[in-house]
Amino acid sequence: MNKKILITSNTSWFIYNFFSSSIVEFSKYGNQIHVIAPKDKYTQKLIDLGCHYSEINIDRSGINLFSEIKALLRLYYSLSIISPDCVLNFTPKLNIYSVLCCKVLNIKVINSIAGSGAILSDSGFKSLVGRLLLRLSQPLADHIIFQNNDDLSIYLNNKFITKKKSSRVKGIGVHLKKFTPYESDNDGVVRFILFARMLKNKGVIEFLHAAEAVNEYYQTRKKAGYKIPRYHFSLLGFIDEAHPKGIPFSLLKQWDKKPFISYIGETDDVFNIVKHYDCVVLPSYYREGIPQCLIEACAMAKPIITTNNIGCKETVIDGVSGFIIQSKCVPDLKNAIVKMIELSHSQRIEMGKKGRKKAERDFCHITVSKHYMDTIQKILFKYS
Repeated sequence: MNKKILITSNTSWFIYNFFSSSIVEFSKYGNQIHVIAPKDKYTQKLIDLGCHYSEINIDRSGINLFSEIKALLRLYYSLSIISPDCVLNFTPKLNIYSVLCCKVLNIKVINSIAGSGAILSDSGFKSLVGRLLLRLSQPLADHIIFQNNDDLSIYLNNKFITKKKSSRVKGIGVHLKKFTPYESDNDGVVRFILFARMLKNKGVIEFLHAAEAVNEYYQTRKKAGYKIPRYHFSLLGFIDEAHPKGIPFSLLKQWDKKPFISYIGETDDVFNIVKHYDCVVLPSYYREGIPQCLIEACAMAKPIITTNNIGCKETVIDGVSGFIIQSKCVPDLKNAIVKMIELSHSQRIEMGKKGRKKAERDFCHITVSKHYMDTIQKILFKYS
């Protein structure tokens, strides 16, 4: 294809963690990859990957008029200097700002809806402004790629986009040769892990309370003379205290004092930590696209407990590769965890194998990369 492709997001972390496999695929075809995002510790990793980097300062959730105009002008300037053939936008604010700039500069633009976040789920002034900006800007996009049918339906029903200019992939994709099936040790301890950003709407608090409820349940049975299983709960992921829904480190430290709960920090090597766990849990009520952590859990052949939330439910065959529960429901989550504990080790392994088959069928990064490349070609060919 040999084109200049630019990717925007509100963090370098997002692009590196969720789209680096596709960037590698894009580069194989001689494309030059540019990135516009705020600088963080993942910026250098993108540069090492071969990306050309331009910095932008953008407040993910703020609406300070001066700051927003400054970010918009910086974005416009960077786009005009780079002059890409096509722009791929991720995250809601960049989906809005970049489309406006690209239309003025006559640059082809594709938005990716990896979950619509607070704009469509909250009811405050910021969300109202966000929805108005979506209505004004999204029809200007050349194409919008969605990760789940719920978000696609919302955009179609609200006339943010037409069916002809929209398509769907199942998540950002996972590198199936890097995230391979791995059987945890059958050592008599059932280990659960939630790995995600430490945000309230990822269900972190519900996970902690459910872990406590599970422990109370088994300790009561122990007092009644029953033999009880061994279990442990871990949290893995970076602390994003700048986020409105961010969970402070001080709270995680408090929970970490309990003998059956651990906060184990963050990592760039998810596979080598999560592979030792028996089950991945994500009780999210965030408006997900399709959560990457659950896609990776499928690829690693880990059974999953997650909610019937948009995006999350697409990763699990309920009762076959894991359990789907009601969101924001600690008793439901506690019961699902107990159910998972009461299964034999081999039954959990079999559940995970079903998830791996789903990953091979639905979530391969090469399929996702091909969809993006095909969409770019169609847009550029159409207007050439």
